Amino acid sequence: MKTATQPQTSKPRTTSSAKSVGRLYFLEASGGRIHSANADGSDPKVIISGARIPDGVVVDLEAGHIYWTNMGIPSKNDGSIERVDLDGQNRATIIGEGKTFTPKQLHLEKKTRKLYW
Repeated sequence: MKTATQPQTSKPRTTSSAKSVGRLYFLEASGGRIHSANADGSDPKVIISGARIPDGVVVDLEAGHIYWTNMGIPSKNDGSIERVDLDGQNRATIIGEGKTFTPKQLHLEKKTRKLYW
């Protein structure tokens, strides 16, 4: 079981004080959660909980979504891929349980809008 986090960062945005601020998105595989925090570690938030061994994450700022893989239990062949809005709302299953075997890393091809794992 993989417990390391794999961070993804959002593009910095400019605040009214012209300070560049970005968010870091990372997984907690053993706890089944996706977190977000400012690049300096401040303002930590749990975006989603109850994931099934999340193992890969990609942030799509243009569409406003976070995609992640649920590795599942290999002997049960119950891996899946889900999506949620950046604020943690509107959770949806993209690839249902058992339709992919222990998915790992994700890549979003921005030009073609395809998701690879």
